[in-house]
Amino acid sequence: MACFLVDFENGNGNMMSGISHLHLSRNDEIIIFYSKNASHLAMEIHQELERIKAKKTYVRLDTGSKNSLDFQLVTYLGACIQKSPKKKYYIVSKDNGFDCVCRFWRDNNIVVKQIGQFSNYNP
Repeated sequence: MACFLVDFENGNGNMMSGISHLHLSRNDEIIIFYSKNASHLAMEIHQELERIKAKKTYVRLDTGSKNSLDFQLVTYLGACIQKSPKKKYYIVSKDNGFDCVCRFWRDNNIVVKQIGQFSNYNP
């Protein structure tokens, strides 16, 4: 079981290419965080998302300051971990600021990794 938290603002969907080749199951989840700064999904990516079986959630966030989406994504991650600590979590973003979050959870025996795009996913 994997949960992907996607920083859509950071990659505008390019990092999602190839997602349909990952063979995700109904037990997996993709949570896409977007804002008014990045709210358009290319038709090709939409079609790929439709082909996969994983649960998909879209979270629209208000942004007002630098990194506000990142802070909200990390807060959401904490809530997910509280509900399902045995899942493996992946932050999909090219933003290097998530390194300390991954380290924190790893030090607390929770699997949280960052990948820059779905093609870098290796279960």
